Amino acid sequence: MGNVMGKLSASHKWALGIVLFTTMVILAGVNWRIFKFEQILNHGQVVRFALAPVDPRSLMQGDYMALEYAIARDVRSALAPQQTQGQLLLALDEQKVARFVDFYTDQALGKDQLRVQFRVRGNQIKLASNSFFFEEGQADHFSAAKYGEFRVNLQGQLLLVSLLDEKLQPL
Repeated sequence: MGNVMGKLSASHKWALGIVLFTTMVILAGVNWRIFKFEQILNHGQVVRFALAPVDPRSLMQGDYMALEYAIARDVRSALAPQQTQGQLLLALDEQKVARFVDFYTDQALGKDQLRVQFRVRGNQIKLASNSFFFEEGQADHFSAAKYGEFRVNLQGQLLLVSLLDEKLQPL
């Protein structure tokens, strides 16, 4: 390798250095993002969202399932016309199932309340994920899903952990 480097012109060495530096920055960014997701999984608060019925034609598309959340209807009806993102104020019941209370506006959180980030995309309320990927041939198994279980951090970022049946048991 040293012999090859000696044969490169100064401009080629400079370009190679830029490529190596850029690669290291990208890898550091990817690893940081993975670390942040692992922190949410390991330390995030559990929150469950009831799933709403989805058009059966789009429910199962290949190896993933489209997800719609029951609270989306309440959020849409309370949403200002131009609002495309923000945070929701949610209340949790004793089984950690979320209910929409209001939009979060820096108010103090009550007992069993939390905030989660949301976005509006194509008239659909997007929480963390609006799809769940699974192994080929598992569509029937996951079609029994009634809840999505998430972990949420203090900033309101959600991460989908699993789908649950009507008894809140993992599928």
